[in-house]
Amino acid sequence: MKKINLVLLHGWLFDSSIWDDLKTDLEKNFHVKSPNFSGYKNHKEKITLSELNIEGYLENEPWKNILIGYSFGGMMCIRFALENKAISKLILINSSFPSSYSEINNQEIDSLILDLEANKNEAIKKFIYKCCKDSVSQKKDFKNLMDLQTKYSNINLETLIKGLIDIKKLRELLGNENSIGIDTLIIQGEHDSFFPPRTFEINNSNNIQHKVVKGMSHYPFLSFHNEIKKEIIKFVED
Repeated sequence: MKKINLVLLHGWLFDSSIWDDLKTDLEKNFHVKSPNFSGYKNHKEKITLSELNIEGYLENEPWKNILIGYSFGGMMCIRFALENKAISKLILINSSFPSSYSEINNQEIDSLILDLEANKNEAIKKFIYKCCKDSVSQKKDFKNLMDLQTKYSNINLETLIKGLIDIKKLRELLGNENSIGIDTLIIQGEHDSFFPPRTFEINNSNNIQHKVVKGMSHYPFLSFHNEIKKEIIKFVED
């Protein structure tokens, strides 16, 4: 299965480091790439978060390319799939989906921007708490995620705010149409505070699979690493 090319797209608050453990496991069977959006990790330029040349990470044969996105990265996966025919499958992890309701509406985004401008550290702490809320390992996940955020993420305020503005634009761009046209796996946490499973409406689409992971909240890469890995491999190899 080494020919399959997996491209992992991170979310809004964290850079590609969130994929490190999962990437190590997946590289045993696949080619795996985990680029950073502009403004993250080694990217110093102050440009729009969603500016990413996805073509540079794709193989020439479309059947090889599978995009996997977490949260904001999942929204970008949909956008790239609509714009680029060289993608065969999508895996969206705790992400928005066309025609699904989202707790992250424009009013909530504007409120988060104001909170960031007032006190970045406190706003991030509140956001991380919501990422872990109601997880079966809520306290442990919150502590570990705060540690990870301190260790890996030195994302500046401008990048974070531009990212939130991008999310608003993507919500408008994707609209209510849920016919992407390629095989898609949606993995959701039972307790995801931002994209609750109860809000998903998929209109009889044969190419979309929907998996709800019990006990999982919005951030899945700590306590639910093995469950996520299992679902990804199963879908990729199907």
